[in-house]
Formats: sequence, structure tokens, C-alpha cells
Amino acid sequence: MTPTDLSSDDVRTGLKRWIDTWKVTGPLLEQERAERLARMTLQELQEATRSLLDLWRPEWTADDGQGLLLHQIVFALARQKR
Repeated sequence: MTPTDLSSDDVRTGLKRWIDTWKVTGPLLEQERAERLARMTLQELQEATRSLLDLWRPEWTADDGQGLLLHQIVFALARQKR
């Protein structure tokens, strides 16, 4: 079955169920994320940040990756000042 095979009522019912699920699940996941972050050591946070920044690729154009590149520059400057 494809989405075009669904009646409008089926689509609305499914969408409502999805929204209702995320009204409950979203805050629970956000709470878990915040708790995990709070438990991380400084070294773990630094490693996670470096891993995220390593995802940027120079071949990305326009806004894709530009923010990460700017953050890399900021962190590199911060390391130089230590």
C-alpha cells in the first residue's frame, strides 16, 4: 500500500496517533538526553564535540557545514589560548 492508497480518514487517524505518541515520547526522550549530558565528564563532552566537528566535509557548499566550520575555528582558537 502506498500513501496515495490511504483515505483521508486513515491519514488523519495515523497523523493524530503519531502526534499523540510524540506528545508523550518527546519530553521523555528530552529528559533522558538532558540527564545523559549532565552525567558526562568534561573529557566525554570534549570527545563528543570533536566527533561532531569531524563530521564536517570541505566539499559541502552554501550553508551546509558552514556553521560547523565556524565552530571548528572557534575551538581551534580556544585551544591556542590555553
